Amino acid sequence: MSGNTSSTVYIGNLDEKVSDRVLYDILIQAGRVVDLYIPRDKETDRPKGYAFAEYETEEIAEYAVKLFSGLVILCNRTLKFAISGQDKLSQNPPNGHMSTTNSSNKPRPYPALMNNIDISHQSVRLSATCRTSAYPSNYNQEDD
Repeated sequence: MSGNTSSTVYIGNLDEKVSDRVLYDILIQAGRVVDLYIPRDKETDRPKGYAFAEYETEEIAEYAVKLFSGLVILCNRTLKFAISGQDKLSQNPPNGHMSTTNSSNKPRPYPALMNNIDISHQSVRLSATCRTSAYPSNYNQEDD
């Protein structure tokens, strides 16, 4: 991450089963994501439950926070969104430092795909379930 907190969005209440691809596919709906970082515990290598997404501009980051706040549910958890550094949430790293060396969590040019989009009247609710299957979603076992 470049450290530009005004264009970086904090995403909290993230279930450890949420992959960077799923998160990226949601975040890209607001605008171009320059970098995505999901911190991991040094001892267990498990995700810490939050992430940082750097958007191309400060305006896009602010739009993403307004767009997604209270509306994105992954693995039965409502994700929390804030501009990084504005609302010092208790889940932020104690020293406020974001690592720039973890290139494995860089966003990839994934197509913007969404699951379970419900649009009703004045609100939009984005949700995805966290379940795995031995078969792709378009695979029909009866075809064998």
